[in-house]
Order: sequence, then C-alpha cells, then structure tokens
Amino acid sequence: MNNLQLLTIIAEESLTSLLEKEIIAFGAKGYTASNVSGKGLHNLRDNQWEGENIKLETITSEENCQLILNHLEKKYFERYAMIAFYHPVHVIRNQQFI
Repeated sequence: MNNLQLLTIIAEESLTSLLEKEIIAFGAKGYTASNVSGKGLHNLRDNQWEGENIKLETITSEENCQLILNHLEKKYFERYAMIAFYHPVHVIRNQQFI
C-alpha cells in the first residue's frame, strides 16, 4: 500500500482554473472541484461581487502533496483567501493516483 494523501484546498473562486492546472502540473492525476461557503477569520464571503469559494480535492502521493503545498504557500497564501490541508487516506484501486 502506498502512502497517499487527500489534499484539500479552499480558495477564492477566481483561482479555480489556475489551481486546477497547477495541481496537475505538480503530478496529481485528477481532482474534484465544488463551490463551497463558510465563515472564517475574515468573516463570511457571500456576495456576488467577491465571488464564491471553491474546494479542490485531490488524492496524490505524499511527495506531490508537499510540492503542491510548497507552491501554494509561496504563490498564494499571503495574497489570497486560501487554506490547504491534507491527511493520509487508504484507497482501493490506488494505482489510479500514483
């Protein structure tokens, strides 16, 4: 069994296409994207002018996960509303993700 990670990124909707391309470029085989809402330190983002939030999830190797997180930290964290987190997962048919 390989060490696979579920990486979750919650970010401003305007970053969707960039993030989708970048996580694939860093080795993820695919992703799931959805619109989400919620409240955090910067209050609720719930108006049309600000846009919505998106959640991108990918299952990838620990190495790819770290590459993606390092990239996000350098390029986005200080300038955009974004959070990213990961945890280990056990996947059936894990060959699809490595």
